[in-house]
Amino acid sequence: MKTMNLCLAAVAAALLAASATTQAVPIRLDTAPYIAPTTTVPGEPGNQGVGTIRSWLQALVDEYNAVNDPDLPAVQNGPAVDYTAPSGITTVVIPVAGYTYLTIHWGGKRSSDHSQAWYLGGDLTTLELVSPTGKGLSGYRLWNPVPVTRVPDGGSTLALLGIALLGVGAWARRAQNRVG
Repeated sequence: MKTMNLCLAAVAAALLAASATTQAVPIRLDTAPYIAPTTTVPGEPGNQGVGTIRSWLQALVDEYNAVNDPDLPAVQNGPAVDYTAPSGITTVVIPVAGYTYLTIHWGGKRSSDHSQAWYLGGDLTTLELVSPTGKGLSGYRLWNPVPVTRVPDGGSTLALLGIALLGVGAWARRAQNRVG
C-alpha cells in the first residue's frame, strides 16, 4: 500500500509540474553588451533593407551567443512575415507565436531606439511594444518560423494517467492476493 501511495504522490507531482504554464520573456538583443562600444555591432542598422536587417540581427545573435553561450539559432535568409504599418501607430500588439526573432522599425529620425531586435523564444504568443521615439510604427519582421508540435490537452493526459494508475493498482492487488 505504501508503494501505491508513493506512486500516486509521484504522479500528482508530475502532473502539477507539467501543467504549470511557462511564459517566455523576450530578450532585447540591440542593447549593451551586444552592441558598440562593447562590440563592433552598431545599435542601429545602416538601413532597413532585408539583407541589412538580417545581417544586423545575425550579428546581434552571434554576440548574444558569445556572451551567454545559449546557442540561439542562426537567422534564416528572409523574414517569414514582413509587415508595413499604416501611419500613426505608436502602440502595437504583435502576434509572435511560432517565430524566433522580431525586428521592428519605428518612424522618425534615426535615434537610439529607431530599430529594435528581439529574441522571442518559448511560448510567447503576443508582444506589446510602445514607440520609444514617439513616432509611429514603420513596420516589423518576424524571422525563423518554429514548427508547431501538437501536444495532447490536459484532460486527455489526465485520463490516460488515471487509466494507467487503475491498471497498476489492479495489478498490485492481484499480485498481493496471490502472495497472501
